[in-house]
This record gives sequence, C-alpha cells and structure tokens, in this order.
Amino acid sequence: VGAKVLINSRLMTLVDYADPYTRRKLSVFNDSNVVVLSPDAYLNMGKIMGDFEAEGLRLDKLCMVQLGEAELSELLPLLGIDGPDGQLISLWTSGVLVAMSIKGQQSSTRVPEMVSSLKAKYAASAIEGALHTGSGLQDFFFSGARSFATTATFENATCGVIRPHAVKSGDAPAIIDAVLESGFEISALQMFSLDKTCASEFLEVYQGVIPEYHDTVLELCSGTCIAMEVKAPRGSGLEVCSAFRELAGPWDVEMARELKPKSIRACYGVNRVMNALHVTDLVEDAVPECLYFFDLLQRS
Repeated sequence: VGAKVLINSRLMTLVDYADPYTRRKLSVFNDSNVVVLSPDAYLNMGKIMGDFEAEGLRLDKLCMVQLGEAELSELLPLLGIDGPDGQLISLWTSGVLVAMSIKGQQSSTRVPEMVSSLKAKYAASAIEGALHTGSGLQDFFFSGARSFATTATFENATCGVIRPHAVKSGDAPAIIDAVLESGFEISALQMFSLDKTCASEFLEVYQGVIPEYHDTVLELCSGTCIAMEVKAPRGSGLEVCSAFRELAGPWDVEMARELKPKSIRACYGVNRVMNALHVTDLVEDAVPECLYFFDLLQRS
C-alpha cells in the first residue's frame, strides 16, 4: 500500500488492499521500525543500511538531521540511552544523525535484534553506539508533528539523486557507501516520493537535452528516490560538480561499463533511463537542484 506501479505509461498508486485475504497475507510485510544512526556512524551509514537490506528489510523513510540539546533531551530517552550527560551531548551534537524507517516482515522484532548484533560490528564504545532503536521514533522523526532544519548548506555542493529503480532493487545503500568511500561528503540526505509534476519540474532543464526525457520523468516518480547534497573531499581542491559526475560515470550505462567499469552507473545502472544515479550536469544548476529538494519541497 502506497507503492506506485507504471501501467501503460500511466502511474498508478496502490491505495488499499483489495480484500481481507490480501490484507491478511501482505500486511505483515508493512511492519516497520525506526533505527537512528548517531554521528559516529556517519561513514558507515551505507554499510549499515546494506546490512538491513541483506536481511530482506527495506528502507521506507530516510532523513538526515542535526539536533540541538533541547531536541536531544527528548530523543535520547526514547532510545534508552544513559551515560554522562556531557559526553552524550558532545557526541550527539558533533555531527549529523540519520533516521531510517525500516519495513519488512516482523521488523518490529527483527530490527531490535539486528541493532544489538550490529553494535558489535560498528560501535566503538558504550557511548559511541553507532546505531540505536527504541519506541516513539516513528512519531519523533516521520509523523510530521515537528520540522527539522535542513542540513544542506547550498554552497560548494552538487546534487545526486538515487533513482527509484535502484532503491527498489536494494542498491541504494551500496551507492551511498560508494560516495562516502570515494571521500565525498554527504551533507544532506532524504527520501522523497515525487509526483509527476515535481519530477517534471526538477528535470525541466534536461528537456530537449536527453532523448529519454519523458521516460526519465516517469521513472523518477515511479517510487521513492533518495536525494543527496554532496561536497567534494575535504582539502582536495576538486570542483565538486565535475568530480561527482566522474564518480557516477557516463549517462549511457553501456558506455559506462566500457569506459568507467567501476563507476556507480556501470555497477548499478540498467539502461539510459534507469542509470542508478542522477547527478547535476552543469555547475550553475548544482545549487538550484539542491534547493529544489532541501528547501522548496520542505516548504511545500
């Protein structure tokens, strides 16, 4: 329920189960739980997401935030975190945190079990616990009851969007990890579900530039996508727009596999429309594209 399907070039949204039997059989797959990655897990966020995907649990909602002391005083009790207040506040205000709603069969019990086991892999100490779960987190992050300031800076940055087909196939965590492993900084991250109007607005500058424009619009609104504001590796002196395009690889997936076999599109793309990752083409479009996701859509 809530998923989108493309039928004869018409985008349809599944709004409800057709009958009680279908509801009974499929509703178990919509069980969800929220995991919060503390700032110390930043560089491992893609790997941690991938660990959940590997167990058949999928990303359903995703956002990156930076919280102040007042918000943390509400959040930390929900996570059941105890410790020296000074150390906790210092850690949790030292950088961004990522909240992700994870959906799948029996996720309400499986997610806490996985969080406990993954701590052994990613947690550096009792204070630097890497990943956490608890009660009331869905309401805290995703109910719409509170708004969070964007972590995007709109300065010396470019835009990347993981396409819906890559989110559906479970490749989004590996793409996020590839970006971070290459030294780029992800300064803002959020999952969106675009309608056709929004997808057309965002891709408007590419109309008449790419032959597959119409199909690309339909693909971008065919499911959830993940938008990123990306910055160049610190101290590299690289121009981020062209450097990130280089990491993504050529638009044409077949060409990417020939010329840049280790690029993101070569590894995770399918064809010219489903090429895994949208990246800003021109420097002058980089900030406006970031603004579209992390400012305009936040206020709409």
